[in-house]
Amino acid sequence: MQSKLPPGATMCSIILSSDKTHITNMCGGKVAHLLLISLANIKMAMQNKASSDAFLLNALILVIDFIHPTPRLHSVLEACLFHQCLNIVLQPVKVAAQIR
Repeated sequence: MQSKLPPGATMCSIILSSDKTHITNMCGGKVAHLLLISLANIKMAMQNKASSDAFLLNALILVIDFIHPTPRLHSVLEACLFHQCLNIVLQPVKVAAQIR
């Protein structure tokens, strides 16, 4: 794979992490998915330290309360919206990952 890269380029693996968390408690209890990004070559002991700043906030994706009359569709709609947001946010990573 490295041989397919242009001269001087280096391949880096990344780790994406997502966590659903409350961002407000007093103003209606808003919930969001935090999308974090890190390099994969950082040792796990360093990544797990909160003070290491190994993970950076890449996106804050709000969780929407749907009003569709069928409650079973709420989780499906939430998942579709979340993945569509991931497609938009990660578009630059997808472009960078293409080997020409």
